[in-house]
Amino acid sequence: MGPQGLYDMEVRSVYVPMIEANTYRQDFGERLTEAIVKKITEQTPYRIANAKDADSILTVKLVGETQSVSALNRYDDTRQKNVELTATAVWTDVRGAASARQFPSDSLSRQAGATILSQSFLVPEMGQSTATAQQEAIDKLAERIVGLMETSW
Repeated sequence: MGPQGLYDMEVRSVYVPMIEANTYRQDFGERLTEAIVKKITEQTPYRIANAKDADSILTVKLVGETQSVSALNRYDDTRQKNVELTATAVWTDVRGAASARQFPSDSLSRQAGATILSQSFLVPEMGQSTATAQQEAIDKLAERIVGLMETSW
């Protein structure tokens, strides 16, 4: 019962290594790692552990970051911009249990793990900055990755 019923109670701890980011933004890996750790501690019954003490490992790789203009005003100034992040995530049980927890594989790229996409919008006229749109995309991506840790119905 309760929110603990959404998660596999055989797994008690998760190790989240620093996320590798294949983007030109140097701090995205650190920011996404921090957001994922925060979401795990807030939303799940799992605790964050070091590599040797953890029951499972959540490995995430940030594989893409794009920004595109979706609307211009009559002076060719940006009215709306899209910020999109793409990551792959693999959650493995390191205890050697028969019921190893893993995200479903991505059949399109034939790699283990799930491919997750996050998108946010930037509206400069409303006072938003690129940094706030990027952080919103990072937070959404972290929420989706942690959401995949729930057990299936």
